[in-house]
Amino acid sequence: MIVYVIGRVNAPAPGRFVLNTHVNVLQALSMAGGLNPFAKRDKIKVFREEGGKTKIFNFRYDDVVDGIHLEQNIQLKRGDVVVVP
Repeated sequence: MIVYVIGRVNAPAPGRFVLNTHVNVLQALSMAGGLNPFAKRDKIKVFREEGGKTKIFNFRYDDVVDGIHLEQNIQLKRGDVVVVP
């Protein structure tokens, strides 16, 4: 499975991650080295193509880490793109 993490993360080369298991948004951000100091933590989005349309899921990092709105920490599917502005 391939997912993408782009934007303001600490990975030397954010982009494509090939995975052998399912991961959620928080795990994918961790694999990308975490958020850099300039990341807009409350404006992270996950883009998913389904049925020829793009779905967008919001992810508020601090809420999830604080245990609030854990439903935002969705399981990623093949081809998902996590964007950290």
